[in-house]
Amino acid sequence: MLKLLPVIVALSGLTAGSVFAHSSHIEYARVTKVEPIYRTVATRTPQEVCHTETVHYRGAQRNDQTPVVLGAIAGGALGHALGRNKSNKRVGMAAGAVLGGAVVSDIQRQNNQPAAVHQQRCRVVNSSVQYRQVFDGYQVSYQLRGRHYQTMLDYDPGPRLPVQISVRPGY
Repeated sequence: MLKLLPVIVALSGLTAGSVFAHSSHIEYARVTKVEPIYRTVATRTPQEVCHTETVHYRGAQRNDQTPVVLGAIAGGALGHALGRNKSNKRVGMAAGAVLGGAVVSDIQRQNNQPAAVHQQRCRVVNSSVQYRQVFDGYQVSYQLRGRHYQTMLDYDPGPRLPVQISVRPGY
């Protein structure tokens, strides 16, 4: 048992030391100044800006002769079908081909006439900026045990501020 005594004393010292090593309590400090703190925030509001513009264009500008050729073939087939004998069918086919090609060519030419259209063009810009004040909290000055301190709080503490005092060994 005597051999265990130093171990028991050492363990009890560690336990007692840890119990008393750290303590804290609340004291009340005197508030000397409370100042609300605001910050300015810029908000950009997008706006749509529109204007009307006149757009000039021509109809289908195609150098493609396919429609003319197809018109000539269709006209030739119609002329051939309307003819009664072999020579009438040839004449009808030739006349129909010329007439069909000419009709399609005229239609293309009419579609190629200049025109003007009014179109509305819009774009979004961030031209409107609005500024507003946002509350950040309170800058609180207080005095405790003859010393001055400052802190930021999200509430107004009134005339007294609870302060937690902690004591621990400095080893």
